[in-house]
Amino acid sequence: MPARVRWRGTTTQRGYGSPHAGIRKQRALRHRPGDPCAIGGEPLWQPVAMLDLAHDHVNGGYLPGLACRYHNRAEGAIRGNRMRGASMIAAARRW
Repeated sequence: MPARVRWRGTTTQRGYGSPHAGIRKQRALRHRPGDPCAIGGEPLWQPVAMLDLAHDHVNGGYLPGLACRYHNRAEGAIRGNRMRGASMIAAARRW
């Protein structure tokens, strides 16, 4: 299997430009220590710089509040792996 090349676009090309940064900044200003993680629901005691703005992949836009990096990035990895896995299985079964 050939090595997979990771696409490395700019933050704006990947959808994290000024609109994303503006919404994240607004949420960071309203965030209070102990507010729940938007994905996992546990209290967030980390500094705001360590929190992410989580996407709502079902309805589009963003989930309310902020999310811990662990849950936000794990959710993205799981979703991406599922998408890649389905196409890889289909390709492997072409006889």
